[in-house]
Amino acid sequence: MLSTKINKYTSMTAINLQNQLAYIWDTLNRSLFILFIMFIFVQLWAAVYGDGGSPDREIAGLTFVNVIWYLLIAETMELGKARHDLAISEEVKDGSIAYRLVRPYNYLVYHFFHNLGETLVRMGLVFLLGLPIVLYYAGLPQIDWWIIPPVVLIMAGGMLLDFFTLSIIGLLAFVTEDIGSFRLIYQKLVFVLGGLMFPLDFLPNWLQGIARSLPFQLTTYAPARLFVRFEWSLFVDFLGMQLLWLAILGVILWLQYRWAVQRLAINGG
Repeated sequence: MLSTKINKYTSMTAINLQNQLAYIWDTLNRSLFILFIMFIFVQLWAAVYGDGGSPDREIAGLTFVNVIWYLLIAETMELGKARHDLAISEEVKDGSIAYRLVRPYNYLVYHFFHNLGETLVRMGLVFLLGLPIVLYYAGLPQIDWWIIPPVVLIMAGGMLLDFFTLSIIGLLAFVTEDIGSFRLIYQKLVFVLGGLMFPLDFLPNWLQGIARSLPFQLTTYAPARLFVRFEWSLFVDFLGMQLLWLAILGVILWLQYRWAVQRLAINGG
C-alpha cells in the first residue's frame, strides 16, 4: 500500500520532468536571466574588492572568489524554485481546486512532487548558464569535493523549507484569493535576511543575529555559505535549525490546511 502511494507521487515527478525536458527551450528562456544577474554581481563585487577582484583580499572571511560562487549557488536555489503558491491561487480563482481536493492524493504532497521535476531542471539550467561567467571571472571554487553530499543535504532541506513557506502563502488564497502581497513580502525577506543579495556575514552583528534565528537564511544562505567555506560545526547548526523550522512550519501548515479547506470559497465552473 505504501509503495503504491510512493510510486503514484514519484510518477508525477517523472511525468513533469519529461514535460520540462520536452519543452527545454521554454525553460531555458526563463533561466537566461541568470546571465545578466551574474555579470552585474561580478562587476559590483570586483569593484568592492578592488583590483578587479583581488584574490587575496578578504571581507568578513570571504574572498572575491568565495562571494561569486556563493552568489551562483544562492541564485540557483532562488531562480530554480517552482512557484506552486501561484498555482494554488489560480486553482482557487478558476474553481479547479474543487477537482483537485477530491482526487485520491494529498493536495500538498501532489504539488511537491509535481513541481519537483521542474525544480530540478530549472536549478540545473540556472547553474549551468551562470557557470561560464563564474569560471571566467572567478575560476574554480577553492573547495574539497567531498563536501558536496552534506551541502546537497542542506540544499534539500532548504527546498523543503521553502515549499512549506510557499504552501502557507498559497493556502491563504483559500480565503483571500490574491496572495501577491504576501508573496512579495516573503521574497524581500529572502533577498535581505535570507542572504540572496549578499552573504549574511556582511551584515551588522545585531542584524546577523536576527537573520540567523529566522528560517529565511536556511533556504539560500546556508547551502551557499557551506559550499564556499565548509565547516562541520556550521553544517550541524544549519541542519539542526532546518529540522526545527521544518517541524514548526509543518505543524502550522497542517493546521492551516485543515482550517482553509473548511473556509474555501470556490469560483468558476
